[in-house]
Amino acid sequence: MHAVGASPATGVRRMLHAASRIRTRVRWALQDRRLTREQRHVELGRAHRRWRGNSASENRARWDGWDWSGAGEEWTASPEWKQALIDDVLARWIPRDSVVLEIGPGGGRWTEPLLALASRMIVVDVSEKPLELCRQRFAGASNVEYLRCGGSDLAPVADASIEAVWSFDVLVHVAPADQASYLGEIARVLVPGGVAVLHHADGRNRGLLPSRQGWRAPMSRELFAALARERGLRVECQFDSWGPAGRYDLSAFADAITVCRR
Repeated sequence: MHAVGASPATGVRRMLHAASRIRTRVRWALQDRRLTREQRHVELGRAHRRWRGNSASENRARWDGWDWSGAGEEWTASPEWKQALIDDVLARWIPRDSVVLEIGPGGGRWTEPLLALASRMIVVDVSEKPLELCRQRFAGASNVEYLRCGGSDLAPVADASIEAVWSFDVLVHVAPADQASYLGEIARVLVPGGVAVLHHADGRNRGLLPSRQGWRAPMSRELFAALARERGLRVECQFDSWGPAGRYDLSAFADAITVCRR
């Protein structure tokens, strides 16, 4: 018997598919170059403003449809990693008995330790599903309010009403222009001297590391700091590791944390 070969039509489809993949990789490489150039020049330029993906509507649909049975802990590197982040970052920067705003609670994995510190807490999200999950999880808490936002604004929150802002595993999924909008809103809602602790990407564009996995948006710590300053925030520090000798870090996705004040 003779092996049956692929039909001519199948061969054509394979060639077209291969050509499409090559074009996509070329387009990504060009986009990488533009994004990297803008980040080097500390500029929210055309490549960042034209970034496709990570829009508010896409985030709303994505997180409304997410399987939250793991409560967001699927993104926790280890229990030790999480506890060190709580002890060395969250508890260090978020003042006790303060009015706290959390942007994007997910399943509430950071909301829980924040509630233990806050005198009053406001939780905002572009998606209704995480808000409902947190309402159920923290039903016994009387000092928390849940608000739906537009995905780049904090419109329901009053001016100069917040003493501390926390956001982790959120801005990495938000389009660059919307991140800039959030920074302006954070400056608006913080009281003078108020602090914001914000986790975001650090220079990882499409072609670097597993950036197509995890619904990530481009940003760098230099550009993020410049955007914060332009909107009236003072950058206090930026880091990507914590714990004894920096034992725990954000190297898996090349991210950073920026701490800034009003």
